Amino acid sequence: MSTNNVESRVIKAPVAKVWSALKKQDFEFWSLVKSVELSSSPSEVGSIRTTTFADGTVQKHRLLEFSEVKHAFTYEIIDSEPAVASLSAQHTFKVIPVTADDTSLVQWSSEFSSEGSLEAVMDAKYKKLDALNELAKALEN
Repeated sequence: MSTNNVESRVIKAPVAKVWSALKKQDFEFWSLVKSVELSSSPSEVGSIRTTTFADGTVQKHRLLEFSEVKHAFTYEIIDSEPAVASLSAQHTFKVIPVTADDTSLVQWSSEFSSEGSLEAVMDAKYKKLDALNELAKALEN
C-alpha cells in the first residue's frame, strides 16, 4: 500500500512564466536549497540532479518523466546523505493553467511506497508548502 501527498498553490503568474522557473529544476527560488548540479539537460529523462540543501543534506534525484506539453516532470530520490526515511517515492511537479484569470495552479505530489513513514510524509508536506510559498513570492512580483 502506498501513501500519497499532494500540495498545491495558485500562483498569480501565467503558466509560461511558472513553467519556465520550474522546468530548469534548479530551485533557485527556494531558500532551503543551497545549490543544484545537473548531469545533463534538465529535460533529459534519466538525468541526475544533485541538490545540496542549506542544512548540508545532499540528495541525488533521477528524472523519470518530463513533458513540455503537460508542464510536468517526475523524479525519484536515488541517494541521500544523510539517509532519508523513505527513498522509495516518486515526486511530480505539474503546472495547470487557471484560464479564468491567467494564473497557474502548481501541484507537487509524492507517492511513497509502503515503507513511507508518517514522519517522511509530514516532512514532505511542510517542505512542499514552504517551497510553493517561496515560488509564489519569486514570481508574483
